[in-house]
Amino acid sequence: MAKTPPDLVIAAASMQPLTGPAPVRVMRRANTGPLALVPAMIMSVRPKPASVEEALRAGAHQVLVLPTTASTLYRRLAWLIHDDRPFELKGEHYVVAGMEQRLSLSIPRPVYVPAAPGLPLPVFTPDEDAAPTLDVASKARAAPN
Repeated sequence: MAKTPPDLVIAAASMQPLTGPAPVRVMRRANTGPLALVPAMIMSVRPKPASVEEALRAGAHQVLVLPTTASTLYRRLAWLIHDDRPFELKGEHYVVAGMEQRLSLSIPRPVYVPAAPGLPLPVFTPDEDAAPTLDVASKARAAPN
């Protein structure tokens, strides 16, 4: 990979001996030349918030949850190849620009409230202790996979 950088890298979160974020972190080192800027995705069967955060902080563009459909994989790969977000040097390795700021936001997750009989869609409400946030229900319906 150092001699001929690939078009993209897909790493499994459960690879051995290195876990998914480790090879991405190695390729994102400042001294790896063009390899540091190759798009990278990590695929995981059991994504936990901490492991997703670790992967993104390591320099991955995205984490894809398995199992997935072929059409979702195709869309993600197309998005990954055409992603034009710049990189920032954080310490000794590169990360996708703005990733640190997005990960540090403390936006509360929506709470699912089952729909009452007769309502066509489930209702999402923010946590009672949370500050007012964006209209999560409309954003969730509009966001592509």
